[in-house]
Amino acid sequence: MDLTTVYDCMGSQLVNLNIPPGVLLAGYITGTGPVPWTAEQFAAHPTAIRIDQAPVNTPADETADMLDVEPSAGTVADVPTWVAGAWHSYRAGLRPGQRTPTIYVEQSEITPVANALVAAGITSGVNLFLTEPMTEHEAIDRVTGASGPFPIVGVQYQFSFDHDVSIVSTGWLNNVSSAAPNPTPKPGTQTGWRFCSKCQVLFWGPGQAQSVCARGAQHDGSQSHEYTLGYAR
Repeated sequence: MDLTTVYDCMGSQLVNLNIPPGVLLAGYITGTGPVPWTAEQFAAHPTAIRIDQAPVNTPADETADMLDVEPSAGTVADVPTWVAGAWHSYRAGLRPGQRTPTIYVEQSEITPVANALVAAGITSGVNLFLTEPMTEHEAIDRVTGASGPFPIVGVQYQFSFDHDVSIVSTGWLNNVSSAAPNPTPKPGTQTGWRFCSKCQVLFWGPGQAQSVCARGAQHDGSQSHEYTLGYAR
């Protein structure tokens, strides 16, 4: 497995940060005070990982690559709704370059986050990004040895006054969304329907977070293509 070193920092710290060659950056699209990056900073670093730290979710937040679950940021209860919205954004190409939905967690939050996802009917299609002090070798082992329905794609293992250091799966970094084609819908059709992997029926994709599946919790369209249906006459 190929790995990439990532530095993450607040917007105010980026100005004077010494970035070695080959190191990718991560920054915050939300947060308070000096935390968020400016639009100009993201424009200067277009491949940077985008982290949502907001305690209140909005559709714009769901274009981020990662939800930060910690005090004063996202909560475990926010995870299923954010994931559903992030998958919709990824598939629809709302922000070309978006990575597949990933949750930033401490070790103690892994089980609660996994339980919240399963309870919402989401059994795959979500990654974890672990933050715990450890050696670089240990961090590499955690990423390369990751398995299960919610694999660890990155480990933030080293912390300093102006940035933190992570080891991240290059495969996850490169698996980005493309700009969505914008075909003209044919009269009498509706695009956006998805196939639920749990109950095996079609459902309205943009309404997944509010949907009710016959097998419990929400529908799961994480493995589905997008379908266009014709209106009945």
